[in-house]
Amino acid sequence: MMKRSIIKTLAFGFIFALALTACNDQWNEHYQEKAELNSTETLWDIITSRGELSEFAAMLKKTGYDKLLTQNRYYTIWAPKNGFGYSEANDSLLRVEFVENHIADYSYNASGRLEENQVKMINGKYNYFDGAGDNYIFKGKKLISRNIPAKNGVLHIIDGYANFTANIWEQLAKVDSLSEINSFLKSFNIDYFDEAQSVQGPIVNGQITYLDSVVTLQNEWFSYIGYLAREDSSYYMIAPTNKAWRTMYDKALTYFTYPNTKEGGDSLQRLNAASAMCRHLVFSRMANRLKVTDDPKTKDSLSSNWWQTRNSSFPYKKTFRGEEYHNLFNNLVQVDELSNGTLYVTDTYNFDPIKCWHDTIRIEGEDMVNVEVSSGTADMVAIPRDSVTLYKKFSRGVYGVFAPTANKGNPKVTVAINKVLSAPYLVKCVFVPANIIDKTATTMPNLFTVQLKYVDLDGKTKTMNMGTKIENWTDSCYNQLDTVTFIPQMDEAHSFFRFPTNEYDLSNSEIGQTQLTITSAMTSKDSDHDRTIRIDCIILEPIDEETFVDPLNQQGE
Repeated sequence: MMKRSIIKTLAFGFIFALALTACNDQWNEHYQEKAELNSTETLWDIITSRGELSEFAAMLKKTGYDKLLTQNRYYTIWAPKNGFGYSEANDSLLRVEFVENHIADYSYNASGRLEENQVKMINGKYNYFDGAGDNYIFKGKKLISRNIPAKNGVLHIIDGYANFTANIWEQLAKVDSLSEINSFLKSFNIDYFDEAQSVQGPIVNGQITYLDSVVTLQNEWFSYIGYLAREDSSYYMIAPTNKAWRTMYDKALTYFTYPNTKEGGDSLQRLNAASAMCRHLVFSRMANRLKVTDDPKTKDSLSSNWWQTRNSSFPYKKTFRGEEYHNLFNNLVQVDELSNGTLYVTDTYNFDPIKCWHDTIRIEGEDMVNVEVSSGTADMVAIPRDSVTLYKKFSRGVYGVFAPTANKGNPKVTVAINKVLSAPYLVKCVFVPANIIDKTATTMPNLFTVQLKYVDLDGKTKTMNMGTKIENWTDSCYNQLDTVTFIPQMDEAHSFFRFPTNEYDLSNSEIGQTQLTITSAMTSKDSDHDRTIRIDCIILEPIDEETFVDPLNQQGE
């Protein structure tokens, strides 16, 4: 047993010695490429000592990197030799798009085989650094000299400069014809100083100075339409030119008119109009299950990248299908393949963004039971889920019941209508008969009047009569829901009502001024009518005046 143990020990020691020898060989080989461990010169010392890098050195000095490259922070630099032909008068762009596009944190040596190797640069871009043997390439440019050691990093020299590839957020500023949408979105930019990531310099007059101040960009639109400034995301964006923007903007303004008494109303009008035009222009490749190599124009549908919560007054993401989807890519004037997606520049708005806001407003009958009911009570009734056919007739399978408190009482239901735009709507109500569940119940039509309260341009609350002693189920088909359109009683006959003001961004005291009141109008002579009103929902249906054929005004045909 002792002999076997000794043999095992000797064998293990022999194997360990072989492994240690091999490990030491690999260790030495690895650090032969990283001779910078023995260097006493900084990156700036080495760059300024090489005549073929004088042009690059001048740009480093102009952007303040001459000081940074003498510090202890560790960099890898791919320095273009003289004659690269790059010029940029703007110091900020020179720093971000050129200098920082050739510098990365940490050590990246040209050794071994590098395949599909992406390096994150100081400016946040990812550049490919590939190759093997004597052939290494940095973003398409060949390394002339490699692995030059410095005490604070590694230097490579490349033949030519690495082209800067903009992301979608950056490209918006580069296309002159996109200045309108770019100005609007960028007006929400907020720059935050990141002290933890910044490089401290000497203390001057008791104050800390910074050799390299790292600033983080934040913009609330990133949380709505997507993080268009990130390099690790991938999007499609359809961007309207200034011509397309101005045409749609003039139309959008009419939908967000505020009363003259609204403080800052003009600013809110411009803000909401422009916001409406930007909501559904960005599409996430990941969310739409598209690969980078996929052409979105060949798919069947595309959903916008809208991330607002369901409780928001803004519309949710929009899914484009069929002809509307394919029209998104009409009138293209420019297509840019960028670092985080594709930008499609269009000379027209290929869909109507206002329709996404000028949407159907629905108030459910069961939600109305919490409102004050004069001369009546409110309750709700749920349709049994096993009555599938009947259940599907209702918007949510529940309806509200508003009954009189006395035999001869007339219930009066008033409900606030929020989110209206200064736009035309059909005002409708879906009524429920008494025998919808109990087929033996006695069913009679209601008799009621309707009034609409709204706010005019002078900020005053006005009342519009929408019908007197209206009768539902005139066709005597009492076992079906009945949708009644309330007609505004105006000098000019229209079946729709155009609200003069809109209700976005109102204060608490202003919310709820738009109201619809339904009042039972029965007298003792109307014994053949039902005083109890049953409502599935109230609907404000948006219309387009330009295309709507009004049955009360056939001039629209």
